[in-house]
Amino acid sequence: MVRIEGLTESSAFEILNSEISDSLKQFLNTPKELSKEQINFYHNNGYVKIENVVEENYLTELRRIIEAAVFIRKGKDERDLKQKSQYEQSFLQCGYLCLDFPAVKEIVFAKRFAGIVRDLMQAEHIRLWHDQALFKEPGGRITDAHQDCSYWPIHEPQFTSTMWLALVDVPVEKGCLYFYPKTNDPNLREYVDIFKNPHQPEFLKNEEKVFVPLNAGDATFHSGLTFHGAGQNKTNQMREAMTVIYIKDGVTFDSSDERNKTHTSCIGLQEGEIINTKYTPILI
Repeated sequence: MVRIEGLTESSAFEILNSEISDSLKQFLNTPKELSKEQINFYHNNGYVKIENVVEENYLTELRRIIEAAVFIRKGKDERDLKQKSQYEQSFLQCGYLCLDFPAVKEIVFAKRFAGIVRDLMQAEHIRLWHDQALFKEPGGRITDAHQDCSYWPIHEPQFTSTMWLALVDVPVEKGCLYFYPKTNDPNLREYVDIFKNPHQPEFLKNEEKVFVPLNAGDATFHSGLTFHGAGQNKTNQMREAMTVIYIKDGVTFDSSDERNKTHTSCIGLQEGEIINTKYTPILI
């Protein structure tokens, strides 16, 4: 059974139907300046850790909003962890929360976060691809190594980026992300089906993976090409993370894979068309 301390269905709806504070709203639109070293690290390695993406003063409110949304989506699931599929044991996945909850939309549409991605990708404009909360229950299994772009119908995966925001401290033992540096190479494409039949690509077997523990409010940003995964949650506490995926304005729809023709963010598009739907607005 999914439990989040201090939340009931009524209190969660109250949080999600309330206006966020003016101070959080202002903060979400306050730019965060990056160094050249951070930008270069991202391009060279396919990921980067950035501290204090959400500052401590704003984290409690932001975290509670995401927790409330996850509770509404998952709180009625009464199964124990061992009763769930292998994939479900990896994390509680809640996508497109911003479509259902206005308070979450304020977070997902934040110019602070999109501005970081714009600077990392050195793009003129950034669009939303979609959001998803990824909570890992106590005892939750590993998240198998994979490339995000394997699941996305986008011709230019090098112009995609995911923010993985820690809402609580996420040390190695709680299931932080790990990355395979320098795998953000379009020539290293391989589909890993983490839903049904995960495997490890041969070229990763001799590569070193780098674990990236985070303090609450820190985030990693990684390219859709970069191979990554997460460890097991060996603690008795929920690992809480919110992700937002971004695309560079101008990327195009790839309809070549049957799996991805019905992707929500690309509904109505034809092969090769610029991705510009109601689900993918320009954020900055």
